[in-house]
Amino acid sequence: MREVKTFSNGGSEIHVLPVIRGLVSEIGEVAEAFSKVKPDAVAISLSREEVEGIRNLPKDYEPELSRYDEIYISGLSRFGKVAAPPPCYVAAIETADSEGIPLIPIDIDEIAYTELYCATISGAALFRNSTRTWYLRRKLFAADTPEEYVLRVDRAFNNMSGFKRIESERASWIAKQLLRVSEDARRLLAIVEYERAQDVSNLVEEGLSHHSAADSL
Repeated sequence: MREVKTFSNGGSEIHVLPVIRGLVSEIGEVAEAFSKVKPDAVAISLSREEVEGIRNLPKDYEPELSRYDEIYISGLSRFGKVAAPPPCYVAAIETADSEGIPLIPIDIDEIAYTELYCATISGAALFRNSTRTWYLRRKLFAADTPEEYVLRVDRAFNNMSGFKRIESERASWIAKQLLRVSEDARRLLAIVEYERAQDVSNLVEEGLSHHSAADSL
């Protein structure tokens, strides 16, 4: 099982499981985390709209893939079978629902994300990113593991300042939501995409440190 980072927040525990979107084998990582953590609540790095979309997928669902998705999936398939929507998220939602465990979306909702995107990404930046995406279609992302692969792809696509800021804002939002919802759960399992998991964990640790320092004053 992939390493799960655990944090204490008073009488609560936050267990952060990094997951790789797309790989079918991640279902096993999620199942093992549920078994070991035995959560009484689950947080997931999806928006409210995305969670409801997965819960209400039509039987004839066909994913619409962006150029980024096509590049990501093409390379990821070297490490195993891939599927959409991400099996790690589907497994987390289905397991939580079947076991009656509250599941909380902790990513930015669609309206807030759209506002952030429009305020951050200029037309020129969007054009440069689109041009670069065409170039990256021909790039081979050398990696020995799926973890290494997703980090390389993430760095390649989000190294422009505007896109970096969006992902930084997402990580901050997710970390704040984790700290908030953990106050109502003894054992909170957080399912977070691998690319943001380290940043989120660092921000959770930082938030807990500040909270502890404030309490000691």
